[in-house]
Amino acid sequence: MERLESRIERFLRTGSGDFEDLALELFAHQFEKSPPYQAYCKAQNRTPGYVRMWEEIPAVPIAAFKSADLATFPVGRAAAVFHSSGTTQKTPSRHFLKTLTFYEASLEAGFSKNVLFQTDPAPFLILAPSPSEAPHSSLSWMLDVVNRRWGLPAGRQGMPGGGFYIQRGLVEDGRLFRALEETQAAGSPIALLGTTLAFLAFFDQCAKQNKSFLCPTGSRLMDTGGMKTQAREVTRGEFLRRVWSTLGIPEAGCINEYGMCELSSQFYARGASPVFKGPPWVRTLVVNPNTGAPLPEGETGWLTHFDLANVDSALAVQTEDEGIAHPEGFVLLGRARSAGLKGCSVDMEAYLKRQ
Repeated sequence: MERLESRIERFLRTGSGDFEDLALELFAHQFEKSPPYQAYCKAQNRTPGYVRMWEEIPAVPIAAFKSADLATFPVGRAAAVFHSSGTTQKTPSRHFLKTLTFYEASLEAGFSKNVLFQTDPAPFLILAPSPSEAPHSSLSWMLDVVNRRWGLPAGRQGMPGGGFYIQRGLVEDGRLFRALEETQAAGSPIALLGTTLAFLAFFDQCAKQNKSFLCPTGSRLMDTGGMKTQAREVTRGEFLRRVWSTLGIPEAGCINEYGMCELSSQFYARGASPVFKGPPWVRTLVVNPNTGAPLPEGETGWLTHFDLANVDSALAVQTEDEGIAHPEGFVLLGRARSAGLKGCSVDMEAYLKRQ
């Protein structure tokens, strides 16, 4: 029989596969190879011999990534370790990856489908820390991968240099101003990628200096991390209006990404739509946070994700994010009130407080 890993990788690269069969087989593998997960499943009285559907696979509470080494291999051999970020947690979550093959295959497939606007390389102006500044950030790694895969190198074709525009936790406003001015002159589309709050901080600086830009037709903006922290909260509509007034990118060119260090796949929503859609190798349930029972459409619960790209950790993850089931995916409501601030947006918290 073809190796499980090979069949999952083919699913990630082609979008074609039997989710339930692969999920049940991966569950059995992780149960056998991950002692903390095995102990958790036994405590839930749900082991491979009794689980018959993917919905029955025990989901690991996201907090377990802080206290346990959820891996099917010796963690000292990890190719990468991604950490969560947050303002209320002393101990971050840790996601150990034996190989980056599945993570990169998943993110490239999702990004190319939801964000790319053309086949030709374009400058990617990134408002997030680089991997050298944030070596354990899954977001920084993701943005570096797509920049190397599709971004236009600096100085090519008379376009501004792509790359990371946050250094030591601050947006390099002057450098970004120059890049956007060069973009207007060149007339070719660009992509701006980064955290929602980094964009808001940049928009604030533009307003203070009475600056606005008109990005060429076809330009895209992808933001991630949410719009609520201890410092501020804005609506999606307000954010999109500021994108248009500051950068000249219409709602149709804006994409909101949702991901976390504990998952290897991402979800995307376009424009003002509140509905996030995942790839075919991911399933999401909205569950009662107290019982774990799935909730019908229209009821608010906590999101549980089943991600086949989490080959060497835990494929089923119970988050502390609230949402509502939707026929095309789910509506993300944000962090549950009982959960601490978490996610890449909080990396901008100190910066915002200084403004």
